[in-house]
Amino acid sequence: MSGRRRRTYTYVKSNRGPLIRFRFKVVFIVFIIVTAVCFLIYMTGANFENDDMETNMFLFSEASETSDSSDEPLDKVKEIINPIPSSEPLTETYFGNCAFVGDSITVGLSDYQLVPIKNVYAEIGMNIEKINTETIHTAFGETTVLDGLKQAKPENIYIMLGSNGIAWLPVSDMISYYCEFISSIQQNLPDSNIYILSIPPVTAARESAEEEPILNSDIDKYNSELLKMADDKKIYYVDVNTALKGNDGKFPEDNAAEDGMHFKKTTYKIMLDYILSHIAK
Repeated sequence: MSGRRRRTYTYVKSNRGPLIRFRFKVVFIVFIIVTAVCFLIYMTGANFENDDMETNMFLFSEASETSDSSDEPLDKVKEIINPIPSSEPLTETYFGNCAFVGDSITVGLSDYQLVPIKNVYAEIGMNIEKINTETIHTAFGETTVLDGLKQAKPENIYIMLGSNGIAWLPVSDMISYYCEFISSIQQNLPDSNIYILSIPPVTAARESAEEEPILNSDIDKYNSELLKMADDKKIYYVDVNTALKGNDGKFPEDNAAEDGMHFKKTTYKIMLDYILSHIAK
C-alpha cells in the first residue's frame, strides 16, 4: 500500500457566480428600458388618438350645426324689414294671387272693380273684434274670413282692420284680437305671405266731428302697435298711412269721402300703386 501514489487536488476559485449575477442585472436593466420605451410609445399613441377623437368630434359638431342651419326653412332664414321698403313696381296682375281682408274701406276695392270680388274678404261694419267669429259672404258661401281663406289658399294676404273700432276699442284689445287672427292664418296657411296694412288717416274735419270723432294721434299709436306685432309675428307691414297723409299729417279733403274716413276711387289707386311698389323680396 505504501507504494501507491497519492492523489493530489488543486482547488481553483470559480468565477461563475458573479458572472451569472452580472448577466441578470444586464437583462433586468434592458427589460426596464424596453418596458419604459413601450409605455412611452403607448401613451404617445393614446394621446394622438384622443386628439384625433376631439378633432373629429369638433368637426362633427360644426358639420351638424352647419347642416341644421342649412335645413331651416327659407322663410325662417329670410330677414324681414318693416315697414316694407320700396321695390320695383309690379303690374296689377299681381292682385290675382292676393286676398284683401278688411272692413268697408276694403269693400271699396271690389265696389270700384279694382280687385276681383272673389279676392275681397270684407264686410261693411267688420272690425277686429268680430273677425275671428263673424261670417261674411265669400265665393265659398257664408263663411268666416279664415274658412274662406283656407279654401282659396291665396299666395298673399293683405289685412286692413282697425278703422272701425279705433274710436272706442282699447288698442291693447285690438292688438290681442289681431294676434289671434294672424296666428290662425299662420297655422292654417303657412305658405301664404301675410301683409299688414296700416289703417289710413282721417281728415281734420273728422277729428273735430261731433259724432264719433277719430284722432290721427290714436291712429298713429295703433299703427305703431301693428308694426310691433308684425315684427313679433315675422310678417310684413306696409305703411299706406304715410302714403295717404298730407303735409299736415292728416287725410287730404280732396282724397276723402264726405265722412272724412272713406276713400274716393282715385285714393284707392294711390294705395294700390303703393302696395305694388312695396312687395317683399
